[in-house]
Amino acid sequence: MFNQKPNRKFNYKTRFSESQRGESDKELKAKWAELRGNTKRKGNFLTSLPALIIFLVAVFVLIYILNGYIK
Repeated sequence: MFNQKPNRKFNYKTRFSESQRGESDKELKAKWAELRGNTKRKGNFLTSLPALIIFLVAVFVLIYILNGYIK
């Protein structure tokens, strides 16, 4: 009644050995470092955060000024 079943044991073998996986990880890291170093994004001034904030403030000021002419 209080006897519990023992846990099942499976004989699982990985498809790739540890040495092959280690080599592939190293190759992947090397390729990633190479690609990441070569593709530096050049930022445009108009898409930078300070320029967008200044543009937004300018739009609000323009709306405020034009709203004064309507009234």
